[in-house]
Amino acid sequence: MIDYDEIASNYSKHRDIHPKVLEGLISSENIKKGSNVLEVGCGTGNYITAICQTVGASSYGIDPSEEMLKKARARTGEVLFKKEKAENLDFEDCFDLIFSVDVIHHLDSPSQYFEKAYESLNKDGKICTVTDSEWIIENREPLSKYFPETIEADLERYPKIDELKTCMAEVGFTEIQGNVVEQTKQITDLQAYREKTFSVLHLITDEAYEEGITRMKKDLMKGPIRRISRYFLLWGTKK
Repeated sequence: MIDYDEIASNYSKHRDIHPKVLEGLISSENIKKGSNVLEVGCGTGNYITAICQTVGASSYGIDPSEEMLKKARARTGEVLFKKEKAENLDFEDCFDLIFSVDVIHHLDSPSQYFEKAYESLNKDGKICTVTDSEWIIENREPLSKYFPETIEADLERYPKIDELKTCMAEVGFTEIQGNVVEQTKQITDLQAYREKTFSVLHLITDEAYEEGITRMKKDLMKGPIRRISRYFLLWGTKK
């Protein structure tokens, strides 16, 4: 069990915005000044804060970790943050867009979340689930390369894209479609990996983790390590 209150400080330091994900969210016609936007599992508030500041949307964030929310509230006073689980959304016809980033695999019941999200959206409102497909998990750089044990760990906990599509259709979402975004960066510092900022590093053995870090250190001495960050954006509409 990962304690997100315990790792909130590391998340705040090392987890940043994927520019292509933000671009994809902002390009939705459901985000504009005055729109009501909710981020589910907002963590330290990176994305919803950026949307609020960039677009001027009325912005809200929920997360079950109080320590994560403390970091989010320290970031901005323009977003309303609340401690709540995704499956317990209690709104009706409130939002133009509900989105989550790297959250769906943490939920006890994705289907219950989709039901609550559907009820919480306005007519023609959209939902976007930013997650990892099986292919993305298997081809991560550098995680899958240096910590191959993370592949099995994440394949077990991430819902398959087809399963998510089925759940969405069953509760009434239409126009269900998805696309992959990608960004390449160079890693010159291993601090985020040393502090296990990526939750799956808490799910492999200490031995596997230490072996991976050792390999990364050796390769980093030769030059920067390539990081390819990919996400699958899964969209649906309430008609």
